[in-house]
Amino acid sequence: IKTYLIEVVVLAGFATEQLLMLADVIRKAYQATEEGFTSLVTKQWPVKPQIAAVGSCCLVGVICGGVLHIANLGDSRVVLGRVVKATGEVLAVQLSAEHNVGIESVRQELLSMHLDDKQIVVMKRNVWRVKGLIQVHFSRCSFGHKPLKPL
Repeated sequence: IKTYLIEVVVLAGFATEQLLMLADVIRKAYQATEEGFTSLVTKQWPVKPQIAAVGSCCLVGVICGGVLHIANLGDSRVVLGRVVKATGEVLAVQLSAEHNVGIESVRQELLSMHLDDKQIVVMKRNVWRVKGLIQVHFSRCSFGHKPLKPL
C-alpha cells in the first residue's frame, strides 16, 4: 500500500509539473508573438502609423496526456462539436468564454481596474467599447492594440 501511495503522489506531482510546463510554453509563445508584432509595429510606424491600432485575438488548443487544454485571449470562443450516439446529431459544447466588454462582468472588472478613467468603457453606436474603440478587454487581447495596452 505504501509503495502504491508513493507512486500516486509521484504521478500527481509529474502531472502538475507537466501542466505548469504546458502553461508556461503557451505563455512564452504568446509573449514571443507579441514581441514580434511589437517589433514589426516599431519598424512600420514611420510609414504606417495606423498599424499600432491593429490587433488580434487568439485561441490555442493543446492535447496533452489525453486532456484538451485551452488558452483564450480576446473576443473569441472555443466550441467543441460532440456527436450524440443515439441520434447522430452534433451538439455544440462551449469550452471557453469571450472577454468582451459587452459582458457585464468583464465591463465591471475593467471599470474596477481603472477607477481614475471614466472613459475606459463607453457606449458607442449601441455597443460597449474600450475607450470607444474595441470591444475586447485590451489586457486580454492577445496581439497588438499597442496604444490601449498598459506600459
